[in-house]
Amino acid sequence: MRAVKLIKKIWTAGRIFRDKGFSGVMDMIRRKAELSQKLLATKHITTITLDGCTFDLKRLPNTPMKLALLEQDYEAFERRAVMRYVNSNEPVIELGGCIGVVACITNRLLTNPKMHIVVEVNPNAIPILEDSRRRNQCKFEILNEAIAYHADSITFNPASDLWSNALAQWNGEAKVTVPTTRLQDIVNQRGFTSFTLICDIEGHEYDLLLNETEVLQKVNTLILETHARIIGEDKTAEILRKLENAGFRTIDQDSFVVVMARDGHPLKNAPQSAA
Repeated sequence: MRAVKLIKKIWTAGRIFRDKGFSGVMDMIRRKAELSQKLLATKHITTITLDGCTFDLKRLPNTPMKLALLEQDYEAFERRAVMRYVNSNEPVIELGGCIGVVACITNRLLTNPKMHIVVEVNPNAIPILEDSRRRNQCKFEILNEAIAYHADSITFNPASDLWSNALAQWNGEAKVTVPTTRLQDIVNQRGFTSFTLICDIEGHEYDLLLNETEVLQKVNTLILETHARIIGEDKTAEILRKLENAGFRTIDQDSFVVVMARDGHPLKNAPQSAA
């Protein structure tokens, strides 16, 4: 295990040196030192409550995600968007559940909390996701699968920080293999005629849009985290353009997260237009 961690550190430092030079490596060291100092000052805190839901911190690695949780900044816009725009009477499919913060907040809003499917590709996150579900008395279904196409399974290196899982990147952990699924399969198996889609799949939203245009017609509200840093600005712009051509309009956004709704679909709490 120590050897794997050392290899990961060397690989990360090498990548940063290639991209940003010596100053980039020094900046990484400085940021890691600041992170360690802040986490050390809060090591006595073992749980955190966000928007009425409680999450365990003890099993989380000491990463920026843990600090974001402690500072109440974790997925802040997504959490607000869920509370403002999710229709409590519609099923929800969430792609990219991570440790379950957005999932738990969403689930407690739903009239039928069993009509909520959470897909998470990283098997290391599943025990924490299950604990979050139990701790907050939620009833969403968990699928440890990958949204991917043209293969029944996919092998990748899961992210050790649990926060990002771009399937094409090496993230320092041993390879794992998980089954694949499609959004269309999830919808068909459960008979959903319409639903809310929450999507944070580290750039694979581009493949989703290319392969699943038909089932996206059943989405009334979409909360989408885009990943231009992974797939580039051009593909990100193409995603938004195709969604608009498919009948969606942007109703809210913040940085790289966008909320879209289908034309004519009544919103839970739509922003009021100026008179």
